[in-house]
Amino acid sequence: MPVNIVRLLLVGALSQALPALALEPQLDLVGGSDDLRDNIRAYLNVEKQSCRLARWHMRALEREFDVKVDEAARALGYYQLVTQKDFSRDSDCWRLTLTLPPGPAVVYEEVNVYVTGDGKDNRRLLNARSNKPLQVGSRLNHGRYEAYKNNLLAAANAQGYFDASFKRAEVLVSQAQNTARVNLELDTGRRYHLGDIKITQNILNDDLINRYVTLKKGDEYNADDLVKLKSELQASHYFDVVHVVPQIQSLQDGEVPVNIDLNAGPKHSYSTGIGYASDTGPRILLGYQNRYLNDRGHSVDVNVNAAETITTYMLSYSIPMARPAYQVLRGYTGFTQEKINDSTSDRLVTGVNYSSWENSAWLNNFGLSYEQEDYSFGDDPARSSELIIPLFSTSYSSAKDVNYPRRGWNVTMRLKGAGETLGSSTDFLQAYGRLKMILPLGDEGRLLLRGEAGITEVDDFNKLPISQRFFAGGDASVRGYGYKTLGPTNSDDIVIGGSRLLTASVEYDRRVYGDFSVATFYDEGTAYNGGYLDRYRGVGVGVRWISPVGPVRADIARALDGDHGWRLHLSVGPDL
Repeated sequence: MPVNIVRLLLVGALSQALPALALEPQLDLVGGSDDLRDNIRAYLNVEKQSCRLARWHMRALEREFDVKVDEAARALGYYQLVTQKDFSRDSDCWRLTLTLPPGPAVVYEEVNVYVTGDGKDNRRLLNARSNKPLQVGSRLNHGRYEAYKNNLLAAANAQGYFDASFKRAEVLVSQAQNTARVNLELDTGRRYHLGDIKITQNILNDDLINRYVTLKKGDEYNADDLVKLKSELQASHYFDVVHVVPQIQSLQDGEVPVNIDLNAGPKHSYSTGIGYASDTGPRILLGYQNRYLNDRGHSVDVNVNAAETITTYMLSYSIPMARPAYQVLRGYTGFTQEKINDSTSDRLVTGVNYSSWENSAWLNNFGLSYEQEDYSFGDDPARSSELIIPLFSTSYSSAKDVNYPRRGWNVTMRLKGAGETLGSSTDFLQAYGRLKMILPLGDEGRLLLRGEAGITEVDDFNKLPISQRFFAGGDASVRGYGYKTLGPTNSDDIVIGGSRLLTASVEYDRRVYGDFSVATFYDEGTAYNGGYLDRYRGVGVGVRWISPVGPVRADIARALDGDHGWRLHLSVGPDL
């Protein structure tokens, strides 16, 4: 037979067979709620049935459907569902139409949940018990009931009650009254403790690892402690893969062995980046890190941040301390070149800084630095300063969603100074504070509030270098004005900074589409030297893109004072 004829016959046969293969039974549901229709459709799974059914098979299927429809309805609290069924068929397949008058739903009349055993007073378990979707007066839902039971049991296991079980778990339904009573009693049994902790790794010495792994044999088991330990080890950047695994299958004598497997991460890390901000112009970032110079976990960082107006070169050496996940000693040296608004500054900094995260929230810094700076304004002769500066700063941020928090706050406080008796070229004492708050406003809106204040007490302001003076204006200050353009000026009308700072901002933004939001804002403030505060004000609108690296902002601001006019502000970074 010629090949073309065979091909035509195959195509013809397939064209007849494919429509038949594509046919499937149809289910039409009329009445009832959305969740009831969805549940019945899932229970029946009509589409999986054959179009070719004998009469006896159809009758058996009809009886099976009756049972499944009743199960689907009861799972959602409808115990008095009376359906009307209509089977119809043509020469190709069949269709089932169900009319659903569900009747009154069963509601919870009484919900009793008890926790007994050693964990009856465990706070996490009591919270899990209280967080129940089974409320008196709400509709019975067996799926939510089962999910609540599973969550309660999971909470018990997470706290180390691995023998926990339900001594009583019942839903008593009165079809006559359309009410249900729930009785749950969870017996936690005893609480397990940590057993042997086996650590496998090959890059750090045992002393440093033991300072990370503060858990020890005999501690009460708590899954949160293991999760926290894993996150701390991952954040150290020493390890590429971190496994902290309780050996649940090896429970013995009330103990849970734990295996910790740590695979070394890359020793050398390189980074590059480019960016732009209207304050500093385009910039390029280059970085190198040796993550572990030795088995004591010492590390070295080299960074270059070169922008149009400010360029910084920094070398630092870090040493993990007693609590290495939260305490670090860092020695550093760096050089910064700055040229802004007819002022220049060349600053060499060498110092040491001790950082401590208190309760994983407050970040405290204690530092001592030597700073040598050459600076000038306009055509004035350059000045030089040498300062030995002790410093303390602390900060706290409460937001959990870094990219787009709906509620949260951040506070930063700093205190530093210098004295001629300690070898500095001038005496000064400076305090600075900044507060940011985010509050939800409406369903999709946020209110962002910001305020900052600073004060410097100095014998001779002219001896205070640029880096220690206050300036206002710019993307993160008073918008509508250029970066560091607000403050006292000299006889040539060049802004030379002040000993005081006060700024405030109120902003409202609202999501409008996907990851985009629009904003409107009002800013005011300035830097000054005591006495009368001649504040500057700015208003504007903006667009935000909530990117994976944080909000990207584009603002158009109008200066309400002076002759600054309109200004475009572009910036990237977290809201808090």
